[in-house]
Amino acid sequence: MYKKILTAIIGTAFTALVAVSCVVPYEPKELNQTTGILVVEGHISVTGPFTIKISRTTNIASNNNVQDSIHFERYARVYVKDNHGNTYMSKSGAATGAYYFDFSDQMPDKEAQYQLIIESLDGNTYASDFREATYSSSMDLHYKIDTLQNKVIIYVDTYDFTGESTHYNWNFIETWDYVSQIKSFAYLDGYQVKKTEKYIPWMHRCWNSRESSEILLIETSALKEDRIKDLVIQTIEYRDIRITQHYSIEVIQTVLDKDAFLYMENMKKNSNDIGGLFSPQPHEISGNIRCVTDSSLRAVGFISVCNSVSKRLFIDCTGLPGYVREKMPEDTVISLAATPYRILRVLQMGYLPYLVDNQTESSYWNLSRCIDCRSKGGKPEVPSFWPAEWPTY
Repeated sequence: MYKKILTAIIGTAFTALVAVSCVVPYEPKELNQTTGILVVEGHISVTGPFTIKISRTTNIASNNNVQDSIHFERYARVYVKDNHGNTYMSKSGAATGAYYFDFSDQMPDKEAQYQLIIESLDGNTYASDFREATYSSSMDLHYKIDTLQNKVIIYVDTYDFTGESTHYNWNFIETWDYVSQIKSFAYLDGYQVKKTEKYIPWMHRCWNSRESSEILLIETSALKEDRIKDLVIQTIEYRDIRITQHYSIEVIQTVLDKDAFLYMENMKKNSNDIGGLFSPQPHEISGNIRCVTDSSLRAVGFISVCNSVSKRLFIDCTGLPGYVREKMPEDTVISLAATPYRILRVLQMGYLPYLVDNQTESSYWNLSRCIDCRSKGGKPEVPSFWPAEWPTY
């Protein structure tokens, strides 16, 4: 979730101020190391699954793409240790930089203290400090279809009768399906146009997803009650492709301790404020991850121990107006006996077949982006949690 933010904070501290302000660049000594900084994202949860994402930075000044300035930390040995000496290893994800854990079935002691250990391939070991688990209150989700503003608004409610939560952080993962503009009952096999089997359309429905990229924090310690009601977690315009068919959002609520909250708040300030002429100077963002084998090596991240809760909301959007469809050109009609050269020429023009007429022995072609749902970034793979009553093609 925070890779883009972390990269922007680290990289912008060295380069962006020069470009936008025409003043002497601010280059704090703490941030002189711009490459190889270990970036750790995530929280330890003793009550359910969690993922720790680990990457390293490169010099953003020599790279035009922020995302390309992050390298996954692959094949590290990553585990959680408590103050009683018990060790909990990651279950998967060593090749992707995302290390998955779930040791809730081992009945971990909720009163114990926990730390994250990272043993990288370069021989160095990084560790967070020991921390106790925080309490997490329950959460509810609901939504409203706002016909005046032409938006779908999603809200979160939470209430902790003990008053122990007070420092909240939310992130979410959105998943949606959408359909191509033309329902295709033909496909290309080599240089031959064939009908789809059992009249099932080809690449008509796809699914896509994305994680939240903003840091959403709320503190309730100054309120009379530890209660949050109708907090807007996401707003989507009617014309957005995400709500043209069906939509799902999984919201993860994490209650942070005060130190972790201040760290996240610091990150948010840096990501929002850096870049303007009169913006505050960048804050120190190291967190509680340290290299225990070489103190000169830096790491960025704050690992807290929590009892995160998550809920999923489903919305059937088929009655909403949907996004504006593009105007398509006239069909191109090609003989089923067309030569490979003719087929290749039409493919190069950006066309695909969508219908076969056996009587005229012809095939009908149109723009591939209007036929193949994958052209808009999704895949024809039904998520495991998708409701059985919703269409799958």
